[in-house]
Amino acid sequence: MPAYEIYFRCNDCKREHPIHLKIHLDHGPDRTQSIADFFRGRPMPPQVIALQGHKAFCLKTGRTFKLEHNHQIFLVLPNVSSIPEEK
Repeated sequence: MPAYEIYFRCNDCKREHPIHLKIHLDHGPDRTQSIADFFRGRPMPPQVIALQGHKAFCLKTGRTFKLEHNHQIFLVLPNVSSIPEEK
């Protein structure tokens, strides 16, 4: 069962930052994907729901804020460090 790294796209600096949490999913995405896209049309497991409202830290500005938008939270496969550019 892969352990997916959790990243978020920051509103302040527009960069991606790790949250330093991992989520184990039996059937997760095979590429980096937002939780909004991956779980569209199906229920989110409790550990993913728990990310909503989690505090995140911008490494550039030093500001802390709550994660509120699922399209800004990404599941990243281990050893993958790139997140697709925002459309």
